[in-house]
Amino acid sequence: MTVIVNWNFERRPPHSRQAATLMDRVVAQRPDVICLTEAHDGSTASIGGYEIADRGATWSNNRRDGERLVLLWSPSPWWGVEATGNADTSTGGYISGVTETPAGAMRVIGICAPHHAASQVGAAENARQWTEQVAFWNGLAKLIAPRDRSIPTVLLGDFNQYVPRIWGSKAAHAAMLAALDDLRVATGGPIIGIDEPTIDHVAHTPDLVPQQVFGLSRFDDDGRALSDHFGVVARFARPDMR
Repeated sequence: MTVIVNWNFERRPPHSRQAATLMDRVVAQRPDVICLTEAHDGSTASIGGYEIADRGATWSNNRRDGERLVLLWSPSPWWGVEATGNADTSTGGYISGVTETPAGAMRVIGICAPHHAASQVGAAENARQWTEQVAFWNGLAKLIAPRDRSIPTVLLGDFNQYVPRIWGSKAAHAAMLAALDDLRVATGGPIIGIDEPTIDHVAHTPDLVPQQVFGLSRFDDDGRALSDHFGVVARFARPDMR
């Protein structure tokens, strides 16, 4: 069984009370792969292992130097690492790498898609709503289509869309589905334990079978918000390894 945790940390720095509590909840799941969005460089430093991250696009004037739109962690080293670094996904965040998991070698693609009103700081004009996200999905499709399909793949992070679509741009939703191609979304509909749909998704190739998907509360024991997103846990098996 391979355990994957996906959570948007709402820009909480590692030394903050909120981030420390969030990481405690992540570690309690004994994950094999972690994806954090809107986190910081070194967010997983307290648990060792190997972290790769992408700074991604800048949508806010008050962004700190250490902020990363998307970060991946594994207890095993990463190889074949790719980050945004090109025009294809420059409107959001993208980091990809291969690591060893209980299900064998796995390609993990972490993303943070632009929110519907995202507009990059310093641009000559403000972007129209949803255009940054459509551009991101179109670029992502170019990056993931030629991947090595002999390696099981998980694509996860903040999609900034519900699956199935509840509201928002039909064009952006169509662009997302086209980019996913053969990847199946394991996190569609209300999430067990939270009873709400999520915009933080885990998609996977058909050679991975989701055994369990559930949510982690975004509130601490005193009812204070730790993040504006709840966490998502997905447990996967290979059909030939169950």
